[in-house]
Amino acid sequence: RGSANALRIMTRFHYVIASLVVISALHRLNDHEFIMRSFHEHGNAAVSATTNTRRNLVASKNYATAILETDDYKPGEFCPICRYSDDIVCSGRVEFLMERYSIPRSEAMENKEMLSRCGTPTIVHRVHDEEHEPSVILHAGPHKTGTTALQAFIYDLMYANHTLFLEDNLRVPTYDELPGVFGKEGVGLNLPHCCLPGFKEDGGLMNVGMCGPMRKAFPTFVQDAYNKSQNILIVAEDFDRAKLDFDRLRFYLQPYKKIKVAVTYRRLHDWLPSWYNQIVDAYTITYAKGEDKYPSFVEWLDANYDEFLDAHGIRVADRYGNQSFVESVHLINVHEVGKKSIERYFCNHLKARSVCQAIREGRTPSKSNVGTDHDYQRFLIEAKHRGKILNHLSKPIQIIKGEKYLKTKVEEMNVTLPKICTRDALLEQIFQREMENENAFFPEWYESQGGEKGLRQSFDAAVKKKFCTLDLDKIFDSGVLDSVFEDFPREFAY
Repeated sequence: RGSANALRIMTRFHYVIASLVVISALHRLNDHEFIMRSFHEHGNAAVSATTNTRRNLVASKNYATAILETDDYKPGEFCPICRYSDDIVCSGRVEFLMERYSIPRSEAMENKEMLSRCGTPTIVHRVHDEEHEPSVILHAGPHKTGTTALQAFIYDLMYANHTLFLEDNLRVPTYDELPGVFGKEGVGLNLPHCCLPGFKEDGGLMNVGMCGPMRKAFPTFVQDAYNKSQNILIVAEDFDRAKLDFDRLRFYLQPYKKIKVAVTYRRLHDWLPSWYNQIVDAYTITYAKGEDKYPSFVEWLDANYDEFLDAHGIRVADRYGNQSFVESVHLINVHEVGKKSIERYFCNHLKARSVCQAIREGRTPSKSNVGTDHDYQRFLIEAKHRGKILNHLSKPIQIIKGEKYLKTKVEEMNVTLPKICTRDALLEQIFQREMENENAFFPEWYESQGGEKGLRQSFDAAVKKKFCTLDLDKIFDSGVLDSVFEDFPREFAY
């Protein structure tokens, strides 16, 4: 009798195990099918095409788990961007072994330690029906479109009330969840800087070792948020980088299937001068030391227009729109939303009621990044390099005070200084691109602003004010300001 009972128990046990295996396989098949469609077809079409089928398959398994795998990252296969150790990724370890032992790549990848550490991890996660499928929302800037104010607003509010965003089912990563060199309101920047293929070699501020803590903490955060069916919100203007490794970004965002991107549009005739001012501001001391030439806006634009166009909102939106794992890209017209951009983003776009209420009760960002014209700063530094002034300009405060002093003296003299302007062919190229962009993406707003005539008026006003710079060679050759240079203070008190 004891043997018979034991046999029945074992039979039931085997039945249960077999059932679990079948259920697990079905979960994996169902989830795999949907992920393949949403990753490798284009967003909304794929989601709508699979909604009914998927709901029938998994609606009754809302609290089950499934194994995630994609075409590029299948569990157990070699994962080049996975952590080998805290300060090196698997591809880096392969390169080291190849160089150290003069072995081919295939042999390096078959190293015992490599196989144990560098297999793509299996991600076990909940299965959500379509209604509860959460999203990752990336605000990709770009630079000089109000992103700093948006970041400051989000983190000010989160630190003041850490549950408010959760009331709207929004999860914003803290520094501990997305660590790196950027803190405070800049936490989100750690993700794009760790998604640059060559890290610092591609213009980032983090190397492979600096990204080690992020590679460990961020996937844990993402999986936890996904299992709780929470939407993740990350705002970072450096998502606008043209060299961003989208495969790496997609890897870090697993197991989310819905990736939504917001990008801000700003007219080129406003954005380009603002972008230039931010770039040269970052290199002021470098220019003052003579380690690099301080370019005028006219020189910079003529040399870099095509390159920096890649960081403009239209190009950024296009890059994300071409990624099959991105479900949607929302282009926001900064000229239409104006000073209410943060309110419109949360109240109208995200429909975040609690955050929206906080905005309407007076919550505002603690900081923004408003640029200033740098032409007199360039003038000042060039005067120093030509020996016209004896102030060494070795500290930022000396440059700030010197720039103000020089500009004040020129205004007191009531003299008109010669300028050099952007060439007409390039200006017309910029204007035509703006007209094409607005006809394509904001046709109603474009017409409401007067169409081509209204745009031309705005464009000409900006060109007159922002697209000409001081002709320093003519100014120095004329000697008109020699008296100002002779009396220039060797050092400003502070």
